[in-house]
Amino acid sequence: MTCLRRRAIIETLFILSMATAVIGFIPSFRRQASLDPRERERLLKSIEPAEEEQMSPVVLVTALCGAQLWAQWDFKENPHFWCHKKSEVWQQVWLNLLWFLPLERECWRDIVKLRYNSSTHQYYPWVPGVIISVGNGTEHIRYIDQDYLTHSETYEYDMIIDALKQAGYTPDKNIIAFPFDWRLGPDAYFLDGGVFDVYQSSIEKAYSNNGNKPVVIVAESMGNAVTNLFLHHHVNQTWKDKYIKSLVSLSGIYAGTGIALYSTVTETTYDLPEIIGKELITDVLRTLGGIAWLYPDAEYWGDAVFMTTPAANYTARDIPTILTKAKLPHSLELYNGVKNLTVRTAPNVTVYCYYGEDIKTSNYFVYDNDQFQGDPQVFTTSGDGSVPLHSLEVCKSWITQQSKPVYTKSMTNVTHQGILHNHYIIRQIVSIATGNVTKSEY
Repeated sequence: MTCLRRRAIIETLFILSMATAVIGFIPSFRRQASLDPRERERLLKSIEPAEEEQMSPVVLVTALCGAQLWAQWDFKENPHFWCHKKSEVWQQVWLNLLWFLPLERECWRDIVKLRYNSSTHQYYPWVPGVIISVGNGTEHIRYIDQDYLTHSETYEYDMIIDALKQAGYTPDKNIIAFPFDWRLGPDAYFLDGGVFDVYQSSIEKAYSNNGNKPVVIVAESMGNAVTNLFLHHHVNQTWKDKYIKSLVSLSGIYAGTGIALYSTVTETTYDLPEIIGKELITDVLRTLGGIAWLYPDAEYWGDAVFMTTPAANYTARDIPTILTKAKLPHSLELYNGVKNLTVRTAPNVTVYCYYGEDIKTSNYFVYDNDQFQGDPQVFTTSGDGSVPLHSLEVCKSWITQQSKPVYTKSMTNVTHQGILHNHYIIRQIVSIATGNVTKSEY
């Protein structure tokens, strides 16, 4: 029986439980309210067509968990006898709910987990024989899960792409997708043929394929940390002046978040149904350099306490001690490899920085033991529901750090991911890219 046939049978057996689990499935970094189709139509009708010479190419950069991951595998040693030893076709492993059904989820874990070589800064499949590819092209960044049943909950750049189309843009011509493997730590981005080489090539091609027009980068969440590191350490000012018109930063994680540390230290389903199993999700997260990079930045947060046990209070400077006491040597190795790659200084390109605030955001965790075991008591601060305001508003300091203009705007009760279908934000992106304004009556 092939893996695909077995999954089809499992889908039939569990369809009722899946239907009830879908809404609760999506991790907090990705969860968002559905957009009313009537509001969507109203928004799109408000977008004025632009002249072609006005249209700057737009590069859309994805986020943590924001890019589809597709896999092929040929296990030399099958970790579980029920897992299909060899894939017959490329299969989407992020995000596809069927992989989280009983038995299948163990196979999924072996496919997406990583090993890390701190000497070479390379990441490898946990089980030899796995190849992971990122879903490229604008159609692959509209939604994280291709199943239409979950589109309203795995929303990505769909509305922004359609708004740009309404203005006259053409996907994959002057709307360019830049998804990346968010599992990797940023130390791997600098390797030959790595994330930064591909990023640079994508921007240069967007420029040359569109009449040598500088590009507008639109980045969300972790994509902003990636972009700022890229602009500081992979290209020079001459390159930026030539190729970059502006950066639109949406919900940028510029100095980390307590949730990232919590999700590593504490076994959690990360808001997924309990049936999936805390140990499975946490086991995967603990192998991802991308998660370790989003721990709170020690220099920026200073004396702010993120975790407390009966014996001590722990700041971001104490993250190595936390990981050691929690007996997580692999996570500590990852953290040591990426902790010095957080960049908070201005990129010296024109910046439009948007983020939400006044939403309760988990950022402080109190444990009743010194080994960080069990579920802690959780305390919140102002933020966008996933990232604290203190990290989101790093871009405000850029106003006095760079010669290029910086515009910032915080919005009350706009969530980390909900910003992607916020009408004001979408209209701003179109205006920035085209110089047009939307209809005044809207």
